[in-house]
Amino acid sequence: MKKLILLAVVLICNTSEAQIKIKWSTFERLQFEEVFDEESAAWLIAPIWTEDLKELNGKKVKITGYIIALDVLGDEYALSAFPFASCFFCGASGPESVMELSLDTKTKYLTDEVHTFVGTLRLNDGTGIFPISLDKAKSID
Repeated sequence: MKKLILLAVVLICNTSEAQIKIKWSTFERLQFEEVFDEESAAWLIAPIWTEDLKELNGKKVKITGYIIALDVLGDEYALSAFPFASCFFCGASGPESVMELSLDTKTKYLTDEVHTFVGTLRLNDGTGIFPISLDKAKSID
């Protein structure tokens, strides 16, 4: 019986993937520069990644934040360090305080719900809406 329990523990430990727990303060050092986009004929901001942030790119991470619905159907979401009234889109927060969620499975969430997600962190170069994305994101609560 003891051998069976030991085998179960070993199998569970080997199949679980480790993730790095990060906090929103991890992104506070993120700087931005203004760049002129020829296609849109407008000045936009582009992220300047620090070496410690670059090391997290492509890593499986865990982060907690507030859900922000991005469309009326509730099919696209962002995760924010702050509730909707204070988020990057509505308040005085910066773009480093919100990330795009690319969900592993379609799930409905309500704005301002607090959830913890595990997914692959992606640092986006260029001038898109979100400098940070969480790919294959899955809620763990």
